[in-house]
Amino acid sequence: MEILKDNMNTLLVVALLFGIAYLAFFYKSKDVTAPEIMQWFSSQLAKISENLADDIELDRKGHYLHEGKQSFEPRGRITYTLLDKNLSRYELSQFTQLTMRDIESTPGYQKLKATVAGMGLNLELEEVEVTGDGVETWHELDEYVYDFPRYYTVTVSGWSD
Repeated sequence: MEILKDNMNTLLVVALLFGIAYLAFFYKSKDVTAPEIMQWFSSQLAKISENLADDIELDRKGHYLHEGKQSFEPRGRITYTLLDKNLSRYELSQFTQLTMRDIESTPGYQKLKATVAGMGLNLELEEVEVTGDGVETWHELDEYVYDFPRYYTVTVSGWSD
């Protein structure tokens, strides 16, 4: 029993090292594939298409809360930022192989495009690069960020009050 007490610290360290090694060798990260991202974008764009007429009516009445400088003032355009499940913008790594053309080929985008065309409006898909907060501190400069993410917005415009 006394030998066990003397070697307890060693046994704990060895068990901890084996646990870390096990995780390092067998843990697989859940990378999201381009087809999964495309499917997600497609469903988000289809939702926008389904709610577009109601959103336009809210904008005309001055009841639609616009992004950016938030206001209810009718603008004749609505910009949707594609959001993740936590309602923050869905940012993609600059190393993700997904392109705007891929998004435009999804069924959701085609549905939104047909809805917008049927209403005689304009549609614009835009890729926005996140370039940092513009604040440089003495210990960290924005220029040295390894991966500048990007996100997508969809703007529908062309109606008047």
